[in-house]
Amino acid sequence: MKPGTTITIVLAAFAVTLFGLAMPLVAGESTPVTGQARVWEPGIVTTGTISALDAVKMTLEHQPNIRLQEENTMFRLGLATEATGQFDTTLYGGLSYEYTQSRLTAKEKKAEQKRRDDLADRLDTARNAIEEYQRSLGELNDVRDVWESGGDPGSVGFTDPIAQAQYELLIQMYETAPEDQKDAFRDAILEFLDRQAQAVEEGLAQALETESDLSGKLDRLGDVPDVIQSFNANFNLSLDRQFRSGISISAFYDLTGTGANYKGKKHDVDDGGMGVIDAYTSTLGFRVLIPLGRGRGVESTGARERAAQIDHEASEAALAHAVSFNAYTTLLAYWDVVAAQESLQVLETSLELNRKILETTRTLIDADEIPRSELARTEARVAEVEAGVEAARRRLQTARIALANAIGLELRGEGIAPLASDGFPALPGDDLLRSLSPQPLVSVALERRLDLRASRLLESSGKVLSRAALLDLRRVFDLELEVSASGLGESYAAGTGIKDSLTGDWAGPSGRIALNVDYPFANNIQEGRLAQQEALYRQARISNANLERLIGLNVVEAARTLGEAARQVARYRAAVEAYGRAVETEMERLRLSASTVIDTITTEQRQLTAQLSLVAAEATYARLLARLRYETGTLLTEAGGSGSIAAADLVTPPRVD
Repeated sequence: MKPGTTITIVLAAFAVTLFGLAMPLVAGESTPVTGQARVWEPGIVTTGTISALDAVKMTLEHQPNIRLQEENTMFRLGLATEATGQFDTTLYGGLSYEYTQSRLTAKEKKAEQKRRDDLADRLDTARNAIEEYQRSLGELNDVRDVWESGGDPGSVGFTDPIAQAQYELLIQMYETAPEDQKDAFRDAILEFLDRQAQAVEEGLAQALETESDLSGKLDRLGDVPDVIQSFNANFNLSLDRQFRSGISISAFYDLTGTGANYKGKKHDVDDGGMGVIDAYTSTLGFRVLIPLGRGRGVESTGARERAAQIDHEASEAALAHAVSFNAYTTLLAYWDVVAAQESLQVLETSLELNRKILETTRTLIDADEIPRSELARTEARVAEVEAGVEAARRRLQTARIALANAIGLELRGEGIAPLASDGFPALPGDDLLRSLSPQPLVSVALERRLDLRASRLLESSGKVLSRAALLDLRRVFDLELEVSASGLGESYAAGTGIKDSLTGDWAGPSGRIALNVDYPFANNIQEGRLAQQEALYRQARISNANLERLIGLNVVEAARTLGEAARQVARYRAAVEAYGRAVETEMERLRLSASTVIDTITTEQRQLTAQLSLVAAEATYARLLARLRYETGTLLTEAGGSGSIAAADLVTPPRVD
């Protein structure tokens, strides 16, 4: 395959992989958004009174239990965001450089020493040859000078025996030659000597060149090295993403550089180096991991994310229910304050009336209309009512503190525990009371109760995790596929090597296929997780069913007792009105001495009892009304942490359309 075709194929596959990994980012894949945290601060009330509606509104703003539930919702949001992060497209990168120095072994040192010894031997040989050539050239010159000057040829000679034997043969031939040929023969000998001198000179020049070259090489090699220096560098980038189907895709680039040399030496072998060129390899490719066993499919891989999202939804429903519950708690505390105020007012009115009875008694005693013994009875009654007033004031103070606590108020500084500005709810008409059939209200409650919605969501979350645990009983059986191409650059310069690895010829495509198996025979880990998740799921189902049962019971109880409480209020009102007329009559008769003090006090006591019973009955009705609203999930107009509140919903029974 041509290099251009190879790189085109790999780059195309690499680009497709990158596009697939980046698509969720471009498309704006939905992920949970981190909410803004709010700092909790207690509320402060500086006015003397507060309405029921304002009390509930302040509760939603300052009650710490609601803020705590908000933080739990934020915590669940964080868990959901964390679980979604499993499927984030992630860029991984790494850069490493390893530098190593190690001593040469004895064998390696011996080999390097042998290189130098061989060169030294060759250098000695070359130098010996130079000496021999120089000696031979000197002898040739001496011999030529003798022949040229006409001297005695036998007076000179050669050190080399072979050359000397040849020279003696020439002398003999010359001496035996005819006289007329001796000059020509001498010229031939001189020419022969010149040729020999030229050959020796050429040999000498070559020997000198060899000696210089070997000497230079030996100098360049230098001493035998002791240490090898090596490096291994790596740079890698990968863009990874796991999909909810369980499949993981990764596009990667890897650059590796390696090199080694003797310490203090240049890279070239002739310079004493190892002669190993630094190599830089670029690898570009992508891999796919496909789970064929455990981890296959959304129900397995995406279970944790889905369960976390459901848990977050459940926490939002729980937050809305916390708002409703704390509003209900505040409303109960508010009606307690109203009851304490009404009771105090009744007792203060009774005290005022008893003081009038005491004043009338003293007037009648002074007029000798009644015996003085009646005075003690009247004074005792006044003291008794005064004690009741003090007790009522303490109960009111306790109720005000409880209301402040329910709202989340701070009483330091200018903050005060407020009084209630509203009275008890008005009684509804008989038609509305008769319409409060328990079963329709139960249906409304099962639809609107936010704690029940949270419970159902938790059951769904448990089902998701239980199903995933069941699927994960499968053993790990993953198929891994990888395709890549690589380029090589070799250079002592890092920049050039890296550039060549990227722009040079590429080899490939290369491929790898692998099967990864994890097969625990007993599979106890997954079996144990399945048992845990199934138990948690069954617990959630039981809790959900039990909550539905309790809601039904509570709604039936509140609906049935609300009508009875309303009728009781009506009867006590009639009794109070009748006792009011009776007290007025007895007071008039007492002033006319037509009635006794004891009859008047007894009638007033019964009136007080009826008035306090009326207050208690109205408080019971108000509490039952709040409870019915709470139990049916109709205390707040809308679900949610910022559900709106209507004043009418606090004082009227829920309607079933």
